[in-house]
Amino acid sequence: MKLVQLLACSEELQNCCSDYGLAQLLSILHRALNLIQLVAPILLLISFIIGLIKLMMNPDDKKGTKPLFNRIIAAVMCFIMPTIINLFFNIMPQGVEVGACWKSAAEIEEEIASTPVTPYVTSYYSSTPQSSSSTTKGSATGQQIANYAKQFVGQRYVYGGTWNGELPYTPTDCSGFVQGVFRHFGISLNRTTSTQWNDKSSYTLVSPSDIRAGDIVMYENHVAIATGNGNEIVHASNSRDGVKITSDYNYNAKSLLGIMRINGVN
Repeated sequence: MKLVQLLACSEELQNCCSDYGLAQLLSILHRALNLIQLVAPILLLISFIIGLIKLMMNPDDKKGTKPLFNRIIAAVMCFIMPTIINLFFNIMPQGVEVGACWKSAAEIEEEIASTPVTPYVTSYYSSTPQSSSSTTKGSATGQQIANYAKQFVGQRYVYGGTWNGELPYTPTDCSGFVQGVFRHFGISLNRTTSTQWNDKSSYTLVSPSDIRAGDIVMYENHVAIATGNGNEIVHASNSRDGVKITSDYNYNAKSLLGIMRINGVN
């Protein structure tokens, strides 16, 4: 059974499924349920056998029957309850208000990138992001946007954080990072992945074959900025990796919504 990530799919939480750290935490919970399902009935069965032996040795002990019965019930419940919980998680439909943005952590990671992050020498990016003051507010070139975003590689990821696009950097999530980068150039975007995608008047869809620096790569529950270097993207990935560059993004990922070229980006 795949680990699934349970998070609300309301607009304000639409991008939370990109938080693989949380998905991995839920993976531990899922494995713990399976462990309980396996181990607890065995321990209770052993306890039942010991109690049964004691009762056989002392058949006049009427109090011994009730604990035995309770152990049987407990063993059955320890086996059944995790199964019911897992079944409920499996069949819950997507889109309900409080439940269902289900993805395996491995599947999400695989769709975001097909290769590990490319290592960069320290001198490639300045350790302290530099403000870009040469661009007229309200417009920018795609390369200026990509270069500004890349300066923040290594910065922290915080789900739900808000960043105004200026220094000092405030840890944020994937959509907050994209919003902040564009805000630095005077270009206003919505806060979440879903609202960014749904604001059709703010962008033009382009083919993956026409992607260029500064384009937004919109995923079902994640968003990134194309750097213009092949399939490379820069994004606030998750609480483990923070802002990073992925060198070979999979533009054929099944949950890729599209490539957005934002109005005002030349």
